[in-house]
Amino acid sequence: MTNLTSAYEELADAYHAAVDPDGVGLQDETFDALLGTVRGQRVAAVACGQGRDARRLADLGAEVVGIDASETLLAHARRLEQQTPRGIEYLHDDAHGLRQVPDDAFDAVVCHMALMDIPELEPTVRSIARILKPGGWFVASIIHPCYKTPADGELIDHVDGSTRRITGRYFDEGPYSSVTRLEILPRVVYHRMMSTYINTLVAAGLAVMRMVEPVGDRPVWQAVPGLLYFRCQKILGPTGVQYASGGLGA
Repeated sequence: MTNLTSAYEELADAYHAAVDPDGVGLQDETFDALLGTVRGQRVAAVACGQGRDARRLADLGAEVVGIDASETLLAHARRLEQQTPRGIEYLHDDAHGLRQVPDDAFDAVVCHMALMDIPELEPTVRSIARILKPGGWFVASIIHPCYKTPADGELIDHVDGSTRRITGRYFDEGPYSSVTRLEILPRVVYHRMMSTYINTLVAAGLAVMRMVEPVGDRPVWQAVPGLLYFRCQKILGPTGVQYASGGLGA
């Protein structure tokens, strides 16, 4: 068990109570817009936790498999599935390998606000690409790597009262402690440069098709983006380059 998994195991009940105790499911307009039409598609929700994104996908008509490394969070997900059946299957597996999932198993994969919490990005992205069918898509969201860094903060202008974001140590990739609104988890975030995310996706055969930087609800996040969303398409097949219809090389 990794330190990250251990932290989530220890505090899973409190985390669930704060995030989605009623099992309503994820409410994220930006995420929904990037998903597009999922009805009838087989979709994996990687690092699904207690199943918020999995339930949202099922409500939109997808055939969903939720995958997470925390047995305790999955227990909450399965209990909510029993209470309100949506046909979701849940697997206990590590995002680094997704060893229980065969190649080319899914039309799509989603990973909502989790990639920055996972210690090893490269094997995780490779595993996601492996379980996607050629031409399949991947949607993910992360904290914005340019504006949430190992040394960041906010300054208040005493003249006009505006709040300004300051960032530092952008090039220092690796784990750092991050304060969250929930203040439940001893949050460790793995900072990566924007180029690291993009280059890792491309190296795994996932072409970035669209990126979104939504305006946030706080004044500082109305000046700079706090979150980054992206949608990718798998352009590499198991035996070499296989350009998807409408994608690169079409």
